[in-house]
Amino acid sequence: MRPVRRRRHLLASGPMTTGDRRTDMRTGKGSEPVELHPGVGVREAARQIEAEQWAWRRVQALRAFYTHLTVYAIVNFVLLIVDLATPGAPWFFYPLLGWGLGLGMHAAQTFERLPWFTRDWEQSKVEELIEERLRE
Repeated sequence: MRPVRRRRHLLASGPMTTGDRRTDMRTGKGSEPVELHPGVGVREAARQIEAEQWAWRRVQALRAFYTHLTVYAIVNFVLLIVDLATPGAPWFFYPLLGWGLGLGMHAAQTFERLPWFTRDWEQSKVEELIEERLRE
């Protein structure tokens, strides 16, 4: 499989500083300015930028999942207390199971257990289909 061809503009461009506002969005929060010159150093800098972007996306996905898990635990604990404090048949497990199913799907997406939910799946699938079409 061919490597993903993102950041072509960095490889073809002349010297630039990644400290400006436009490129700072690509590198993530708090990145230091880096002077780029054409050649191997640019490719390495592009790989670094891509790795940093990937790391920021992973951290944001993990934070969202852990927040979801925390809210799930707190709300379902409160629902259990309310259910125990009120007369009648127990009902707290209905939202526990329903929401738990959604939380399980969120976990599968976050920890990349379902490949078609990952961000890179679309890119790799497009490349695979293009290669398949060109072979015909």
